[in-house]
Amino acid sequence: GAFASFPWEVLEVFSGPPKVVFSWRHWAHFTGSYKGNQGNGQLVEMYGMGIAVVDGDLKLRKIEIYYKPEEFLAVLEGKKEAAELRQGRSIIGSGCPVVGEGKPVGGPGNK
Repeated sequence: GAFASFPWEVLEVFSGPPKVVFSWRHWAHFTGSYKGNQGNGQLVEMYGMGIAVVDGDLKLRKIEIYYKPEEFLAVLEGKKEAAELRQGRSIIGSGCPVVGEGKPVGGPGNK
C-alpha cells in the first residue's frame, strides 16, 4: 500500500446536534507506492468537510463527506507536490474572485 497508516481527525465543529457540520483532515507519510510512483516519506494531507446527523442519544444516523480526491491522487501519482495540499489549500481556494486574492471582504478598499 501507499501508507503504513492513514489517520483521520475532526479539526473543527461548526454546529451542534442534531446536525453537526465539521472540517476534517486525513494524513499520512507516503512511504509505499501508488500506480508505479514510489513515495519518499513526504507528508500527504487531504482536507474536507462533513455533515453528520445524530439522534437524541448522539448516535450517528447519517453522514455526508465532501472532499477533492483528484488532487490527493495527483500527489500519489507524482503529478503534484504534496506541499500544495497542506493546510487545506486545495479546498479553501485562493480568495474571492470579486474582491481579489488575499483581500478581506469589507476591508479597506473592499466595501
